[in-house]
Amino acid sequence: MTIGEIIDCLNRRESIAIIAKRLEISPYTLSKKLRLIGYEYDGEQKKRIFVGDGEEPRHLQLQEATALQYAKTDYQLLIYEQLQSIYELLSKREEVSAPIMSKSIEKKKRTFSINVEILAKLDVISESKGIQKSKLVEEALLQFLQQYGVSKTSHFGN
Repeated sequence: MTIGEIIDCLNRRESIAIIAKRLEISPYTLSKKLRLIGYEYDGEQKKRIFVGDGEEPRHLQLQEATALQYAKTDYQLLIYEQLQSIYELLSKREEVSAPIMSKSIEKKKRTFSINVEILAKLDVISESKGIQKSKLVEEALLQFLQQYGVSKTSHFGN
């Protein structure tokens, strides 16, 4: 089955699962190969269109077209781009966590009872930012103490 025939079937609203079964591959694999070749689904036109580089490969078999596309792919460039995006994410994460993690002072372990809802929010922030909960609580307490200028003799709830 040529790529042109596959695209025509899909644009006539034939299920990708049925076409994939005819080709003896999974629907996911068929969709992935079509994207690799340069086809995307256009939601406005409700059909698959060619957005890739060069000439539309309608006359080629699916295996031929994907083999050609793999040959065109510059994997070193792709790896570089992936590494660049990972570096940017790590840099952003470091900007957030650096001020908190830079303070290494003697510490003592204490046990506190905290509202379950607050703990849930703390878990979410800790998970998303990649910072230990104890460091987040320490930073929050430090900001609180600085904001209110609490001295050693202050008492709340008087």
